[in-house]
Amino acid sequence: MATTREQILDAAGRLIHLRGFHNTSVGDILRESGVGKGNLYYYFKSKDDLGYAALDRMLGRIQEEVLERLSASGVDPWKQVESFLDSAVERARKEGCVGGCPLGNLALEMSDIHEGFRTRLSDGFLQVRSKIQSALDRANREGTLRDGTDIPRLANFILAAFEGAFMMGKLHRDAEVMASVVDELKAHLVHYRVV
Repeated sequence: MATTREQILDAAGRLIHLRGFHNTSVGDILRESGVGKGNLYYYFKSKDDLGYAALDRMLGRIQEEVLERLSASGVDPWKQVESFLDSAVERARKEGCVGGCPLGNLALEMSDIHEGFRTRLSDGFLQVRSKIQSALDRANREGTLRDGTDIPRLANFILAAFEGAFMMGKLHRDAEVMASVVDELKAHLVHYRVV
């Protein structure tokens, strides 16, 4: 059974993912979670404090559920990158492209207006890019990455294309739009692969 704090974070995470931080009120979170205002403020000093905790929780879940695909030992690094990309498409198909990427959504909403969120989101995206870069570094060590590839630049490109695919799928509410962007990205990555 979820603790009161977890109930609040579950509700806040769902609502912020779908509505955004500014369009989610404390009242909305209280109604969704079914807890009282006193309980919320017992665990969180402010809405920002709750938002940070919800973001930290999202990052933890992304680390466990998504980024581990890029770190599995004994797996070909190119397969890891493809698995990372494909898992997002699978999720979008399952969820009907509703919500999109929680980090991408918050980055678009908050980066220009809230430095605390911007820095936390920047760190979150750096973690994702770092995992992609590690997979590319392994490919390089194994001799399956084209010589002279700028690995940090390619990792940034993969992450940007990935986020763009999420955004286009969400915009059109069509997982196949997202899948087509991911397929194009995978076709582009073939040019970097040495077999």
